[in-house]
Amino acid sequence: MKILSALDLRKKLGAVLNEVSSQKEPVIISRANKPLVVLISVEDFELKVLKKDREDRLRAQSRRMDEWQARHRKETSRVDAVISVREIREGR
Repeated sequence: MKILSALDLRKKLGAVLNEVSSQKEPVIISRANKPLVVLISVEDFELKVLKKDREDRLRAQSRRMDEWQARHRKETSRVDAVISVREIREGR
């Protein structure tokens, strides 16, 4: 992984952007010899960040659905899901 100073990034921003997007190689940007940020391609961002966030949201939603089902088990125990769906589709 390549490391650039913020000053070097300012000097060659276009070339660095092209390199990151075409080669999919992240670049660490540092200031005063301390790493600050990582520059990654959009594809990597979508795969590594957005997908993870989506999975976390789906797990949380699934947990909330399980909790709701546990709280309402008594009221919903006699409901036949197939019949309910058919009635909704038929507009009853």
